[in-house]
Amino acid sequence: MFPVRATGYLRPPTRDQLIAYASRHHLALSDDEADAMLPDIAATLDLYTRIEELDEPAVALKHPYRDPGHTPAEGEDPYNAFIRFCDVRGAATGPLAGRTVGVKDCIAVAGVPMTNGGRRTPVTVPTEDAVVVERLLDAGAVITGKTNLEDLALGLGEGSAFGASRNPRNPAFATGGSSSGSGAAVAAGQVDLALGADEGGSVRIPAAWCGLVGMKATHGLVPSYGLTYMDHTVDHIGPMTRTVEDNALMLEVMAGHDWRDPQWVRAEPATGGYTATAGRGIEGLRIGVLAEALEPSGCTPDVLDAFATAQKLLVELGASLVEVSVPLWTDARAIGLGALGLGLYGMATSYGIGFGHLGRVDPSVTAAWAAQTMLQAADLPEMLKQTLVTTEHILHCYQGVPLAKAQNLRLDLRRRMVAAFCDVDLLITPTIPTVAFELLDRRAEPGEMGERMALSMGATTNTMPFDLTGHPALSLPCGQGEHDLPIGLQIVGPHFGEEAIYQAAYAFEAASA
Repeated sequence: MFPVRATGYLRPPTRDQLIAYASRHHLALSDDEADAMLPDIAATLDLYTRIEELDEPAVALKHPYRDPGHTPAEGEDPYNAFIRFCDVRGAATGPLAGRTVGVKDCIAVAGVPMTNGGRRTPVTVPTEDAVVVERLLDAGAVITGKTNLEDLALGLGEGSAFGASRNPRNPAFATGGSSSGSGAAVAAGQVDLALGADEGGSVRIPAAWCGLVGMKATHGLVPSYGLTYMDHTVDHIGPMTRTVEDNALMLEVMAGHDWRDPQWVRAEPATGGYTATAGRGIEGLRIGVLAEALEPSGCTPDVLDAFATAQKLLVELGASLVEVSVPLWTDARAIGLGALGLGLYGMATSYGIGFGHLGRVDPSVTAAWAAQTMLQAADLPEMLKQTLVTTEHILHCYQGVPLAKAQNLRLDLRRRMVAAFCDVDLLITPTIPTVAFELLDRRAEPGEMGERMALSMGATTNTMPFDLTGHPALSLPCGQGEHDLPIGLQIVGPHFGEEAIYQAAYAFEAASA
């Protein structure tokens, strides 16, 4: 039986607060109207008090051994790949037994501080593991660090409050992002495997620029619970590795339905036999070359040359290539900004809960997000500030119509991409139109970061569309370009077509060795 309390947990609003709240929704309440409404609101808050009194269903921590560790000491992290070193151990045996993993610092590891690439306080300390972290630990992996990223994962890494990660191929150049530290850590051999998160290309871009393998699986195949979300319809968590074999194995471990997942999928997804596709070859596969992903997407000559060489190799391996056209492709960035802008707005205003999902929520993470926003809004990343005020303007002055049209165009792009797979087994594109850009060697001048952000948006030309359509897409190395920097080949499959992607990736990697 609950104790009797003189007051409830939740304090009702004052009359002035109520009038101010109403004005945000274009309601002009008089003092009398507000006074009449207050008793009903107080009664409703009594029901919320009951929610506070009920025991919340808990999720037990399956692997209790965890040392939250320390921030990198001087000389300990030469590529600035890590925000924190830690030691979180899982099962003694399993397919990943003893393998070390870096976790992007927007993915929850219980008991280990999570910065999201910023220095806002109070720092979030999750009480639960992300589903993917739990599954990696179940498989015997050891989490050895939280990796660097762009603040709130918005950009290619230069906006991290901890400084940019450096590309191990050439430290003067970017790793790509926003999973910048994960790319650097794997490429430098500081960890065996890493987790990234991809909403516009943030797994595949650093994979391409660091010479790695990075997979963004079909939306909903990998549970996203425990991620600092951007939008539940575009959030993806993916593996970043040095080989196709490790990538396929990591995805096998992470994939499949979980009851906590906020992603909305029409059927419960199940993991596939991705590693079993090794050695099958690609004889007879029909592969589409997406025409709009080449010159129309701004690919530079060195990237086009490497892509041409990759096509030749695929033909030598027995595949047939056909040109595929999706005219809406060149407008995908604009469509994506509209779709993601509304998603980010909703996520930010709900302090990371989001809307229209049935997934679990970690209240401690919600409270920390709210406190950071209320206390240190000025320190939010510029891209988020711009997104919030731009979306507010569109909602206020244009009744949200451009956002509604962006949603419809997104559905049209998805339908056209589905149709493109009617005649081919896979699609290919260059992962990114250019090689990595050179990092700043000084503090940015006023307004300069905006120009750098535009540069980063150009890198998403061939990656963002598949976040919008939900198709699986993998990047793997296919050559070198300017400054001897890596170039990535993107292999794309139909929804839940990961096995065909890995089949082709295995064959391409083996022939390229």
